[in-house]
Amino acid sequence: MLKAARRLFAEKGYHQTRTREIADEAGVGESVVFRNFGSKAELFEMTILGPFSEFVDEWAKRWDAAATSQSDPFDVTRSFVTGFYDLARDNRELLLTLIAARTVDSALAEVADRVSAKLADNLRVVQKVLLEHGAARHMRQLDAPVTVAVSVGSVLSLVLLDDWIFPHHQRRPGRARQIDEATRMLIGGVMGEL
Repeated sequence: MLKAARRLFAEKGYHQTRTREIADEAGVGESVVFRNFGSKAELFEMTILGPFSEFVDEWAKRWDAAATSQSDPFDVTRSFVTGFYDLARDNRELLLTLIAARTVDSALAEVADRVSAKLADNLRVVQKVLLEHGAARHMRQLDAPVTVAVSVGSVLSLVLLDDWIFPHHQRRPGRARQIDEATRMLIGGVMGEL
C-alpha cells in the first residue's frame, strides 16, 4: 500500500489521488487502507516518514561508534549527502506537497507539523553519529544540531529549489557534481578547512 500510495501521490499529487486508486493499485480493498492508516492524510504521512526513517537508521548503523576511528570523514559525509540527495530527489513531489501544506492546505498542515517533528527526531540520530565522530577527532567546537541542519538544508535546497539556485541560462550541474561539491563544502566547514 505504501509503495502504491507513494507512486500515486508523487504522480498525481495528494488532492488528485483517491484512496480507491491506492487500494486498487495495491490489490486490496479500500477498507484495508483505512483500517491500516486511518485516513488518506495519515497514509501520506507514512509515505514520507518511512523512507526517511529507514535511510537515517541504516546510515547511522553503517557509521556508528564502532566504525568511528577507522572511517574517513569524507566518506561518512559523502554517504550521507548521497543518500539524502537521492531520497529527497525520489520523494521530491511529496516533499513539495508537504511544504505547500503548511501555507495552503489546512487539512494537511497538521500532517506537515507531525512529519516535521518526526523528521527532526530522526535527525537527532545523525547528530549523535556526528558527535561521536567529532569526539574521536577532538573537534571541540562542533555544533552538531547546526551542522546537521546546514547539511540537510543544503541538500534539500539542491533538490527542491534547483530552479531558483541554478539559473535557466546556465548549464545545470549533474547529480554527481552537486553531491561532490556539497560534500566538500560540508566536510571543509566541519574540519575547519574553509
